[in-house]
Amino acid sequence: MIKSSYTRLLLVLGIVLLLGVWSCSTQKNTFVSRNYHNLTSFYNYYYNAYDSYKSGTYKAEKGINYNYTLPLPVLLIGESQVPGIVSSDMERALNKCTMLLARHSITVKPARTKNTLSPKEKEFMSLNEYVKWARESWLLVGKAHTWKQDLTKARSTFEFVIRQFPGLPIWFEAQVWLARVAILEGDFVDAQDRLKSVESNRKRPRDKEFNHLLSSTWAYYYQKQQQPEAMLPHLRKAIELAPKRNDKIRYTYILAQTLQQVGKNGEALVAYQKVLRLNPAYDMAFSARIQMIALSQKQGDELKRELIKLSKDAKNADYLDQLYFTLGNLEKKDGNIDKAIEYYTLSAKYSKSNSNQKGMSYLVLADYYFSKNDYTRAQAYYDSSYNSLDNTYPEFERIEQKAKYLNSLVENITTIKTEDSLLRVAAMPKEERDTLIKAIIANIEVEEQRARAMEQEERNQSLLYQQTQRYRTENTQESGKWYFYNQASLSYGQSEFQMKWGKRKLEDNWRRKNKRVLSSDEVAVAGTGNTSGQEPQKQLSPKTPEYYLVNLPFSDSLKQLSVEKIKNAMLRVAEIYEVNLSDYNEAKAAYLKLAQRFADQDIAANAYYRLYRMASQYNRQDDAALFRSTLITNYPKSPYAILLSNPAYFEQLSKQQNEGEALYQKAYELYSKGQLSEALSIVQGGIAKTKNTPLEPKFMLLEALCQAKTAELKVFKTSLSNLAANFPKTEEGHLAEVMLKQVEQRELQLISGQTDLDIAPVTPQTEIQASIYSATDGEHMFVMLVPKRSNINQTKFNIISFNVDEFLEADLNVANQPFTDYIEMITCTGLKDKQTAIKYFKMISKEPKVFAGLKPADYQMFVISIDNFARFLSDKSIPDYLNFFKANYKTE
Repeated sequence: MIKSSYTRLLLVLGIVLLLGVWSCSTQKNTFVSRNYHNLTSFYNYYYNAYDSYKSGTYKAEKGINYNYTLPLPVLLIGESQVPGIVSSDMERALNKCTMLLARHSITVKPARTKNTLSPKEKEFMSLNEYVKWARESWLLVGKAHTWKQDLTKARSTFEFVIRQFPGLPIWFEAQVWLARVAILEGDFVDAQDRLKSVESNRKRPRDKEFNHLLSSTWAYYYQKQQQPEAMLPHLRKAIELAPKRNDKIRYTYILAQTLQQVGKNGEALVAYQKVLRLNPAYDMAFSARIQMIALSQKQGDELKRELIKLSKDAKNADYLDQLYFTLGNLEKKDGNIDKAIEYYTLSAKYSKSNSNQKGMSYLVLADYYFSKNDYTRAQAYYDSSYNSLDNTYPEFERIEQKAKYLNSLVENITTIKTEDSLLRVAAMPKEERDTLIKAIIANIEVEEQRARAMEQEERNQSLLYQQTQRYRTENTQESGKWYFYNQASLSYGQSEFQMKWGKRKLEDNWRRKNKRVLSSDEVAVAGTGNTSGQEPQKQLSPKTPEYYLVNLPFSDSLKQLSVEKIKNAMLRVAEIYEVNLSDYNEAKAAYLKLAQRFADQDIAANAYYRLYRMASQYNRQDDAALFRSTLITNYPKSPYAILLSNPAYFEQLSKQQNEGEALYQKAYELYSKGQLSEALSIVQGGIAKTKNTPLEPKFMLLEALCQAKTAELKVFKTSLSNLAANFPKTEEGHLAEVMLKQVEQRELQLISGQTDLDIAPVTPQTEIQASIYSATDGEHMFVMLVPKRSNINQTKFNIISFNVDEFLEADLNVANQPFTDYIEMITCTGLKDKQTAIKYFKMISKEPKVFAGLKPADYQMFVISIDNFARFLSDKSIPDYLNFFKANYKTE
């Protein structure tokens, strides 16, 4: 009997086990398999996925920083902070849903047991997915992608749900979520069509949760469309249906803001009171109180006193930016601009975690200074506003454009001032220039002494503070507790840090203290106006005269380059005033200044033509007549004067173009035959005849190619540089830039004669007459120029070894620094005079170990005086100095 019962039990267990294994398959669709997969998919996957989804949305609600000066968002899904907050939770939800769909989805049809089916049975048989939680997972996947702001994946997922599950509740949910995605993408027509379609469908769900989904989406739609009146009824309904307390609080605050926006201040005041009764977070409560004070019956000074009273409460220290911004708005409204600026500045200063509030304070100041045509100040504030505000800010594109134009304006104004200062300092008598440099160095040393004294005083204060606090800290510190868990220790450390360093922003190089403001001359000679295009030489000390001589334009070519920079910058300044800022008076002044400074050049005619055209556009007829007369009288042969006085000018211009093309073709044929002098003569005439035409850069390129074989390397490089700078967008300008880089890469080989370019020899007498260098017997240095690709450290070691062997008693120092993008300069300083330098050069030239690994064509070396070294760094012409060196230093 017992044995029989035991056998029956085993048989039943076996049958149950077989049924369980059989039901695990997703290839069979039976009552048992459906229920098995529904049960296991919910508890093993969907429950955890949905829990992660809810966790992510909760973190977003708690973690987002609101800008209460702007309308709060009805939905959080489009906020820039959200993806970073929810990403990990949404990713976990997606993983769980993916595993559920892979293991528990049943898409095969169930076996049909009868021929005639009821409507309900037909509906069941038409399903494309028979596991409820698999269907729900598809919807959850789309929602998770939306929160992550991966809108492409979200859209494709919701569209899949709509195709696969028509008529089911999730179909309606997917339509509403697709409308949300369309709003985020800016497709408001699609969003409106979907929402209207769902709202008019009698089969749509009627439960509270779905109605909240629909009403909140409508409210979000009208908020993004900036239609506050239309948003109000949907927002009120969303408040009534809100399933979560956080949503209800936010909606109520938005309702108050919207009512205030449409001028219903009484209703807005009531709404703010409701916000406070809902016990919101402190920052929202504080903002609501500010708005309630502003909406109260109090006026003028009484209203401002109430706000100032809030600022004195220690609990409000983190929200002073909002308070000062509100005070600034009140003062601005009353016409007290100076006081308003003071409050806006304080708002930016006290904005700690809300960068958008800081950006809005900067923006008000930027707009104010812009309206006063104070573009330099406006640029600083627009730039700060642009870097502080989020790119979702409503006026972000306008701010970006103004910051861009004003940055360019200030950059070009700075270029003019800097280059003018460089030219002025370079033109000073040597004694006067040396006096200026000595004064700058003296100021630096005084500031360094003051900084050291301040640091010592800060250390003394810190030590005193530590002594008074250490006993208290040691007595209150809990034994065995980690430092960062101990609030007393943390407070002590924070106070000690602020005592020494003040409140510092979290950033690199926060200890940098030197914020000295230099005059324009000091800025210029300190190396900020680098005319050579290279970075300042970091190895030079700012307390040595050489540091300030590096970038001064001593040579004619560098002076001309500096003048060209000024000319281009002045033209760009005038263009920005005219085109980007539409400021007639500033543009007029800028063009006139350009025309007066370069009155004998073609650009003056260009400036007067632009002045004439601008005056005509602004209907300033007197100005237009004056500028037209000046242009025709003073520059009658300019194309602009001819254009105004000669209606047939375009025909003549076409004829000139044909003549220019014929000249170019003739010059190119001579160049191809090697008749370079004849070609160059025709090219130079062609340049003069084709000014301001498309042929001009072509002639300039051909001129440079002729110079490559008939002139100095420096002349060839200058021609390429001018072509690349003046015609950067042309094919010839781009080719010149490429050629210039190739020449610089091979410069040492070109100078050595290892090249196919025929550099014309220059006689020593000619070079001495034109040289910027002067003979001197003072301290010298040895210079070696090597390619950057070479083993520079090994060469330096070889030179140091040579110094130890041959010049042990001399105090020689070996260093290296960049000379160009392709050449490194190794220097050996400490040679006391010219004779010692020549001796050093002769001895090192005969030591093959120093040059191990280098080909003779790969390096150049010479000795140079300290004074000439500064000029050499500025001029950058290796052939020029080598010619001077060979003529003045007898090393053979």
